[in-house]
Amino acid sequence: MATLLVAYAFSLLIVAVVLGTLSVYAWSQRDSPGGTALSVLLAGLSIWDLCVAVGVLTRGTDVALLFAYGLYVGVMPAIAGLFVFALAYTDRARYLNRWTYALLSIEPITFFTALFTGPDGLIYTVSGPTETGIYGWEIVGGPVFWGHLVYSYILIAVSSALIIHYALNSGDLYGKQVYAVLLAIVLPWFGSVVSIFASTRIELTPLLLAGTGMILSWAFFKGRLLDISPVAYREVVESLNSAVFVVDTDDTIIEANDVGRKLLGDETIVGQSVDDALETSPELLEKYRGLNDDAEETQAVIEQRDRFFDVQLTPLYDSHDALVGRVFLIHEITEQKERERELERRNQQLDQFAAVLSHDLRNPLNVASGRLALARERNDPEEFDRVEEAHDRMSSLIDEVLAFARDEKTTDRVELQLSALAKAAWGHVDTGEATLRIDGDRVIVGDRDQLLQLFENVFRNSVEHGSTSSRTGADDSVGHGGAGVTIRVDATPDGFTISDNGPGVPPEEREEIFTHGVTSSESGTGLGLAIVQHVVESHGWDVEMTESQPGGAKLVISGLETKPTQLSETTS
Repeated sequence: MATLLVAYAFSLLIVAVVLGTLSVYAWSQRDSPGGTALSVLLAGLSIWDLCVAVGVLTRGTDVALLFAYGLYVGVMPAIAGLFVFALAYTDRARYLNRWTYALLSIEPITFFTALFTGPDGLIYTVSGPTETGIYGWEIVGGPVFWGHLVYSYILIAVSSALIIHYALNSGDLYGKQVYAVLLAIVLPWFGSVVSIFASTRIELTPLLLAGTGMILSWAFFKGRLLDISPVAYREVVESLNSAVFVVDTDDTIIEANDVGRKLLGDETIVGQSVDDALETSPELLEKYRGLNDDAEETQAVIEQRDRFFDVQLTPLYDSHDALVGRVFLIHEITEQKERERELERRNQQLDQFAAVLSHDLRNPLNVASGRLALARERNDPEEFDRVEEAHDRMSSLIDEVLAFARDEKTTDRVELQLSALAKAAWGHVDTGEATLRIDGDRVIVGDRDQLLQLFENVFRNSVEHGSTSSRTGADDSVGHGGAGVTIRVDATPDGFTISDNGPGVPPEEREEIFTHGVTSSESGTGLGLAIVQHVVESHGWDVEMTESQPGGAKLVISGLETKPTQLSETTS
């Protein structure tokens, strides 16, 4: 018996030294998540084993009784440290606040108050010396001792339940670390069961708890338990703006950050299958199923309800290169896509800018050249005025085209007469032998320069393509007809129309006729009606291509509110 107890005591001394050393090292790593809790736990276990060892070596003396009481200096922080460690490990660090620590301090304060100020028997009733008992005394627990025992088992039970629950939901992703923690939790419970139901000459709990401390130390330092999960997960993954899901080999979600929970609108997705979790997002589910582990990392972009997401699936392997899970990363890139689209639109506008300049400036330039030739031939000062007007018109066009390229909305709105606008625009275009007929008049509230640009483009397109005797496809003109083409402007209750007596536009081509660049003419730019549509939309109106009564093209502009004024006039 004596030999067994001495061996037992020296074993505890060795373990106490090892645990103390580990505690010091853990304290040096206290800046790492979980380091402080582990250091306190190891220190408490070291003091516990040291007190039991000294009590056994001095059994039968007052020193043994002193250390029988003193071991609680180690028991208290060890039990509390285990509980704090469990909270940190199972993603419940939010509960570690001053109130938690205050509650944990109540039981130790009560215990040691009873020890130093209470009557004998509250903690222990001691008799002897005796040859039985590892301390050489007959020690019977009092009410405070049993209260402490129940409290300690409750804390250990809660700590065990938290860790076991986490382990069961972790799958195989953190296999070795999880199994190590489970073993560390099982050891003290095994020692307690053996002590209660089996007759032993020594207490197994201090030794087995020492095993708990050493296993947790291995998991912390060697297995890098808290670097992998859950602490590093919280520190790194929770700071991401992306939704992160960790999925095991059975396609069960075992981890999800807050962004992921908000994306799917479900706070309880951990433990669900991917099919169930993504049931409300069929596009994401389809993309997840389409990704595979053939590549080291797979990636795709999906669109879901006007939102864009970059989706990545990265396989996770253990130290034996066995697949243990996948990281499913979803990052919203809607703003990036919108910026790309805006940049693409701006680039298209730059292309249009150069084309519109050449398209719209060509006619005023032709007018200026023709008037200049007449001025030289006739020596007529009025022709120079016409040249000056053409140059002024080109200057205005440049300003308007710049606004078109920047996609600016019209802001300069004045009251204008439809007939006056049409006649002014007719004078800016080289109309040849074409005829303009104005039926009805009305007030239009809008930007004069832009509306002149609208009429000029419509008139010019009809006149320029008038020499074409036949038509095989859509073009940017309102109509053709060559010499004698008649263009008619009509007022309507909610707008106006511009029509001609040319071949018209086939019904299947009328929607795309407003698209920039659409033309069937080798000399056409496809800009005329694109400019018209821009002007109409900048005023908040609507435009539509239909068929005129003679079978030609008819442009319908609607959305105006003023009443028409009757007028009929023909200009050649």
